[in-house]
Amino acid sequence: MNAPRLTLLGSQHDALIEYLDGHPENHERAAVVLFSRLHVSVEGLPDSDRYIAKEVIFFDEAWTNSSSSIHFDFNLASLREIFRKCEEESLVFGFVHNHPQGQAMFSAQDDGNELTLLEALKNRNGEHITFVAMLWANKCWEARVRTAASPDIAVPVRHTLVTSDPLQIFGYQNSSDDHSEVHARGAAAFGKPFVDKIKSLRVGIVGTGGTGSPLATLGARAGIGELVLIDDDELALSNLNRVRGLGKKDVGEKKVQKLKAFIDGLELSTNAGVFVSKVDEDPLALDGLASCDVVFGCTDDFVGRDVMNIALYAYAQVLIDLGLGGRILDDKTGEPVLRYHFGRISTILPEDGQCLFCQDVICEVWIQTQLERRQNPDITEEELREKYLEDGGDEAPGVGPFTSATADFALATLFDLIKPFRRFPQVLRRDMYQVDFVKMEISSHQSKINHDCPYCEQKEFLLMKEKYRLQRPMIGKRDEYV
Repeated sequence: MNAPRLTLLGSQHDALIEYLDGHPENHERAAVVLFSRLHVSVEGLPDSDRYIAKEVIFFDEAWTNSSSSIHFDFNLASLREIFRKCEEESLVFGFVHNHPQGQAMFSAQDDGNELTLLEALKNRNGEHITFVAMLWANKCWEARVRTAASPDIAVPVRHTLVTSDPLQIFGYQNSSDDHSEVHARGAAAFGKPFVDKIKSLRVGIVGTGGTGSPLATLGARAGIGELVLIDDDELALSNLNRVRGLGKKDVGEKKVQKLKAFIDGLELSTNAGVFVSKVDEDPLALDGLASCDVVFGCTDDFVGRDVMNIALYAYAQVLIDLGLGGRILDDKTGEPVLRYHFGRISTILPEDGQCLFCQDVICEVWIQTQLERRQNPDITEEELREKYLEDGGDEAPGVGPFTSATADFALATLFDLIKPFRRFPQVLRRDMYQVDFVKMEISSHQSKINHDCPYCEQKEFLLMKEKYRLQRPMIGKRDEYV
């Protein structure tokens, strides 16, 4: 069986802890978490199911036969309606309980309860089902997965990720005390757990050009365990001033494939899988994206950013989006001069931070213009105006020091989410800041809250049910990969 990963929203985690630790006599308590299971195979990466928590159900007092600080007994018949919901909505049943006295491991009684539940689920929903067990003890989550086909085998999860700020990562595998020299400085700066946590993550990078390639190579050197690289562009001569890991011999080849070869050639601990496609067009690429814990947006494609903006809510992911902007004017001699040039880093969690629309990174007219250009590459500016369309974004030359510096800031942002070290002044937003390479300033746009925003305010896409992937029929049905 593969190494499963669990994801909880920050609000789900907080509600569970408050309930489990809240018994007036410090008895054990139990709850149910219903998960969606993403079983996605990415070539080049170890197989790893991702379980996303969809709903938390606390045990009703009527379901409990007896409890104490060292045991919990429940009425199995009370859960039948939840079993039915799992079958009808293709959800995975998760049994959650605590050990108030602090035994930070599953007990023999836990084994028996899990096997009883699994047998009941199997009889009701069939032999294909999986089952998740979670234990809260000593302020940590331990979790494991069983299947109806092999009920006696309990597979520990690779980690349980809580999408709060900062991120909380439980159950990750501890490495040996002796870190390799490659990661020794990371351990010295942020602690040994930091190195083990970042190794446990699967990180997606959409776009492998000026920001994506340095981000991927430095991320591999930092110890990210798995990378999913998505890009469909070929390397051009004009890319060579800023793309890392590629050379003139690679011109005309797919950037993403050559970047993977470079990362593999580093012979570090990072595994990389690639998709030579657009994330908004290829169902397999979108599945690969959905399998990630964290996603970096390194594309200037507004359609791709739109997909990532929805996916972070639908699949409970962390999105760190990068962009560059600026303006060039001519001086008195006719030579170009950078009036300003900045790198932007946007950090959005499912329940924290403004979405890319509210940050003015994307808008609907820019998305529609890009789709129109895909259909008609020769369309003129006049024809676009006739359709009430316009190109978006700021003029920004792709120059290596600026693209690489932006990538460095973005990777440091992930570091800060895992092990906080930054001290943000009040004038800076945590969800978006810009580094001006001309004025040498760091600033943020003033927050403009749109209370009607379906993404970050109304949460219409948060853990959304999907008949089609992200409700887009052209990308295919969701049940094709669950």
